[in-house]
Amino acid sequence: MPLFAGAFAMAVWLDRRYSWPVQGEVVVDFLAWLGSAVTVASLLLFAAGMAIFARARTGILLQKSATRLVTTGPYRWSRNPMYVSFVALYIGGALLANTVWPLVILPIVVAMLVRFVIAREEDYLRRTFRDAYDDYTRQVPRWL
Repeated sequence: MPLFAGAFAMAVWLDRRYSWPVQGEVVVDFLAWLGSAVTVASLLLFAAGMAIFARARTGILLQKSATRLVTTGPYRWSRNPMYVSFVALYIGGALLANTVWPLVILPIVVAMLVRFVIAREEDYLRRTFRDAYDDYTRQVPRWL
């Protein structure tokens, strides 16, 4: 997603100008391991979300209109598991890069995502699926 990629690129630029690494060799080794684990988990979650949409034969909003409300797989515990995977991938990248800057910028990225992307998608889903979507939002949280 361009929002995450752009923010991460800005964070890397900031780190090159004003280095802000996590200190301590043991901590860095642990963060590299954790960053790798989070990155792999995020990619698996994203793949699971895409697979569920493919099995349901419904569009992801940017590609084509949604024909079904997807509530299975990772969508049982999050209304936005693919966005959760983007956030996790972003965090994993920050840990692997050993820089604090992406984590400082992350709240702005998430706020923009909610305001300009998720809110629009939720409006669309509410108009399209009406009561079924409202019931789903009462049962499943937006994030986790």
